[in-house]
Amino acid sequence: MVYTLGESLLDIIIDNPEKIVARPGGSMLNTAVSLGRAGVRVSLISELGDDDTAGLVLKFLKENKVGTKYVKKYYHQQTTVALAYLDKNKVPSFSIYKTYPEKRRLLIPQHFSGDGILAFGSLYSLDPAIREQVKQILATARKEGVFMIYDPNIRQHDLEEGTLMQSLKENIAFADIVKGSDADFETIFGERYYDEYYEEIRKINPEAIFVLTLGENGVAGFIDDERIQLPAEKVDVVSTIGAGDAFTAGMIHYLEKKYDQRGNGHDKESGQTDPKKKRLTKTKFTEMLQSGTRFSARVCGVMENYISEGGNF
Repeated sequence: MVYTLGESLLDIIIDNPEKIVARPGGSMLNTAVSLGRAGVRVSLISELGDDDTAGLVLKFLKENKVGTKYVKKYYHQQTTVALAYLDKNKVPSFSIYKTYPEKRRLLIPQHFSGDGILAFGSLYSLDPAIREQVKQILATARKEGVFMIYDPNIRQHDLEEGTLMQSLKENIAFADIVKGSDADFETIFGERYYDEYYEEIRKINPEAIFVLTLGENGVAGFIDDERIQLPAEKVDVVSTIGAGDAFTAGMIHYLEKKYDQRGNGHDKESGQTDPKKKRLTKTKFTEMLQSGTRFSARVCGVMENYISEGGNF
């Protein structure tokens, strides 16, 4: 079972005044929908209002086989809306309108599946209003052996604000895979070489696998002090919204459908088990990155935040 923890909202995507579309969004919602469409059992932990927008989002999630048991609805509240303006390179800038209640209560699973995966990230996971609840979820998942993937997704944000950097480092310490874009890690650590980002991650979490997405330049992955770099798949870009979220979904799809690296490290194809550690071999790590780039390319080619339904994954 896969869980994703993050914000739910409605994206209004503006390419030009004659081309405007609305899509349910939020980084971890996008990841969950791609997984649901790819046949992976997935449940979203999130929050919504009780307006027509919330009804639209919930209907969409159910249609795409995303569990909504842990989506909290707040009565007499509006659902978050984001205006996403695409530039000439189809890269968005956002204006986000939130109306959360003063007191918020996440719906926290009492138990996670011990061989499950939890993906989390973005500013949502750092929000002081729910930070202690997020930490409770992460601590419970860690105790029960859940494999965790963290995507900071924090481009161009001031991390000197309050305790955001401390919370971000705590998230890195929880994660088995830390995955993000070069823009994310430039925001966090300043402009560095790829290997230097990996060294900064290792100072916080020596065991973490590190995945650095590079847009049209592909991806660099670091495992056991070795770097693997792959090109991006060629695609006519329609929108880059959700491309990173789809990359996360592609990695998870590989782990769920091809190689079970959690818990006892059981390989579904060979039937072999390595009880010592939750590790991917270099070959399987490369295959996981390829799955991520494939999912990401599919999202860049459509005006949606997730992979299209159908197809061979």
